[in-house]
Amino acid sequence: MASLSLALCVLCAVTVALLLVHGHLDGDGHDLRLLAWGKGVQAAGWLGFGLATAASDVMPPFRFLLLVGLGFEALAIVRVRTGRPSKLLPVLAGVVTLHVLLAVAVAGRPFEVRAFVQSMAAAVLFLPGGVLLLTTRNVASRRLHGATGGAYLALAAFTFLRGGYLLARHEGADIPAVPHMEMVGLLLLQALAFIGCVWFVVVLRERYEAHIHRLATTDALTGLHNRRHFLSVVEPALALAARKGTPVGVIIFDVDHFKRVNDTHGHPMGDAVLRCIGAALPALVRGYDATCRFGGEEFAAVLPDADGAVTDLVGERIRQGMERAGLEAAEQGRGVPFTVSVGAACRVPRGPQDLDGMLAEADAALYEAKHGGRNAYRRHGV
Repeated sequence: MASLSLALCVLCAVTVALLLVHGHLDGDGHDLRLLAWGKGVQAAGWLGFGLATAASDVMPPFRFLLLVGLGFEALAIVRVRTGRPSKLLPVLAGVVTLHVLLAVAVAGRPFEVRAFVQSMAAAVLFLPGGVLLLTTRNVASRRLHGATGGAYLALAAFTFLRGGYLLARHEGADIPAVPHMEMVGLLLLQALAFIGCVWFVVVLRERYEAHIHRLATTDALTGLHNRRHFLSVVEPALALAARKGTPVGVIIFDVDHFKRVNDTHGHPMGDAVLRCIGAALPALVRGYDATCRFGGEEFAAVLPDADGAVTDLVGERIRQGMERAGLEAAEQGRGVPFTVSVGAACRVPRGPQDLDGMLAEADAALYEAKHGGRNAYRRHGV
């Protein structure tokens, strides 16, 4: 048992290192740092268990460390799975304060009462994380999520039953003794520690892969898809439209007098204009339309199942929405007023090979909008 506890201490410590390194790479690593705190505190608890097992069978300080660490861990799981923001220090302070207050409240009470309160607190901490993990869907490691969630729920059920059993014994209930209960609890803790470390490493791998995919498919300045990802998504959409015989709309727009913005206000202000477009564009198209920063100050959108009327509606909405976004940014001191010129093409494609032709048609319409006075929308052939 001592060697297993020491091995878990080392495993938790290695997990802490991985969490901290990935937290720095990820940029938004509050949840990972919270996991690192949890695993670090657990490592201290397992170290205590490993060193003291030979000396004593009762080690409340080390069990306390394990419960505090698991509390951090459970809160971090809620953060990882729900995406809800959390502030690190208040969460840490809240978990530690809760455990300290409970420890003070039951100080001097019989062992059974202390064990009951401790068990109830632990069960409450384990339950949300276990339910979230067990009900996780649409992830590559769904089975591992389920196993980890099952371990959390098993430990929550055990601690709840243990607390009730000890309290009933304290109250004088005629309940037969259950041998090796504390040993079973320790084994469950060890199993959860091991499975939890494996789960966290897998989560780190998934997040790292998602981070790499995001870097490869997203324009860093605007947050929109880049041209390469846009083309990889649009070509299958054109192939599907060709088979179904449905029209597709293609829209290209760029910022009017963008060079003048850079020359007059500086490149940082030009970047602010592009970021403003990236923030506003998703709300101006339909949820299943593909958008991207096509290059420089030029942006594109492809509208599946869109006839001429729908394409005109979306194109004009983009023009008006960008003008409004520029005015709002200027009023808030985040940018300068700007407008865009929009060109579009719409027809039933013959297949993915028609993409270049439709982009050229939309670009020709954009040229007409520019020469028609800018801040305008034109559709090819209309």
